[in-house]
Amino acid sequence: MNTFKRKALFTAVVAGLGVAGTAEAVYMSPNRTGQALVYPYYTVQSSGGNSWNTYISVVNTTSVAKAVKVRILEGKTSAEVLDFNLFLSANDVWTAAIVPVDATATSPGKIITADRSCTRPLGNLQTTGEVFRNFQYATAGSPDALPGTDLARTREGYVEILEMGILTGATATAVTHNAAGIPNNCGVVQAAGFTGTPVDIGNPQGGLMGTGTLINVNSGRDAGYKADALDAWRSVFFYTDSGALQPGLFDATPTQSLVIRSGDLDATGASTLITAYRSDFVAAGIAPAGARAVASVFMHSAVMNEYVLDNASASMTDWVVTQPIKRSFVDDVTATPPYSNLLTASGACELISFTFFNREEASAVAAGSDFSPLPPQGAANSMCWESTVLSIRNPGAPHNPADTTVSTVLGSRNLTNVNVTSGFQNGWGILSFTSPNAGAGMVAEATSQRAQLAPAMLAPVLGAVTFTGLPVTGFMVRTFANGGLSCDGAACQGNYGAAFTHSYRTTITP
Repeated sequence: MNTFKRKALFTAVVAGLGVAGTAEAVYMSPNRTGQALVYPYYTVQSSGGNSWNTYISVVNTTSVAKAVKVRILEGKTSAEVLDFNLFLSANDVWTAAIVPVDATATSPGKIITADRSCTRPLGNLQTTGEVFRNFQYATAGSPDALPGTDLARTREGYVEILEMGILTGATATAVTHNAAGIPNNCGVVQAAGFTGTPVDIGNPQGGLMGTGTLINVNSGRDAGYKADALDAWRSVFFYTDSGALQPGLFDATPTQSLVIRSGDLDATGASTLITAYRSDFVAAGIAPAGARAVASVFMHSAVMNEYVLDNASASMTDWVVTQPIKRSFVDDVTATPPYSNLLTASGACELISFTFFNREEASAVAAGSDFSPLPPQGAANSMCWESTVLSIRNPGAPHNPADTTVSTVLGSRNLTNVNVTSGFQNGWGILSFTSPNAGAGMVAEATSQRAQLAPAMLAPVLGAVTFTGLPVTGFMVRTFANGGLSCDGAACQGNYGAAFTHSYRTTITP
């Protein structure tokens, strides 16, 4: 059914664009199911003296078995800290928890599961947990080492789960659960000789969905989100053994994207205009063509969300802003548009502006000392890491934490603080990307096409288009502390929280 929906969408849009054949192009699935899942944030950092844990799930909503790559990336440069292969039977759900190794603030994270779905390798996943590693960024001469090589970097980041292909035949039988809920024979895919591409693998069919849950038990806080789902990411299977750095998001094929821009004003002033962009990409700078195609799907000129800093409920707010493809564009030698700045010991810092509004329409712009910490080699108003937490603060509030080296809600060390002024303890904000290349944008090939789909379908137009901004995803997390409460005659703590996906402004020209 998912495959039908995907093809139906492409049939409609491709027809509108006037493209012959069965062209495929990576797109953000409106159904939140797809071939590639991006979980914008995991953390085991400590906040208020209590550690966060992160629970992740992935669901195979189809009637065929799948081989998927689980890749965990730390948040500074998206260096891989662990990967393994996961084999999902039809209609299977796999769950795991990312937790700290111990209670110290610099210990690494690890992943542990009670799930019996087959993995390669099994390692310690189902016992003590598999500890995250710093091999990729601690290697001598690696540009990833610039922000440091300690294991504390593994304590926050994001997760990718990528479908490598569907399984049939003996491999599918081996990983399929029996009546007792246990796979028939995980030994088949865990055997030493199971290293090449399985003979019974087929092209990916999508239908994966997932969730992430950030939970701090001792603080009484919990926030959940749905993983971003990319569909039509690959038209052919790509299987690698555990430990391989591919496939990655940058391996999209064909190297085309489909982006729908809606909400533009028509001739009457109503927001009815809908335009479809089917864009072609080739490699540029250090960015592979597939990376540029995926980046266009995540490209936004601004991020928007709400914030709450109320004194009465001791409210606090963090915004998670993850750039899941930035690594393919930036290193210590080259910054490929839409990125402007090289990787340094302070990160690859991109300029931002932050405009905030209270609930009664008053507005202000954060500037200068309103931003912290100050990166040694970057402007104050910058966002330096690939998974950054924008910590929104009210310095005049009695519950505003004094420590500005960690974010107020999630305890992130990869943070940019934004101080709002008096009279703005609640409202909403706009985070805009203002570095030169973000403003100039990322240009697709002249073979790209665009077509107005509504209010009236117009003939497609051939020509290059420009995506302005940066490729980002994420969500807002807010918490409330209402103090002691009476619960069935006993005392309990009134702490709670919630997560809300960002809204965006998307700018594509013409």
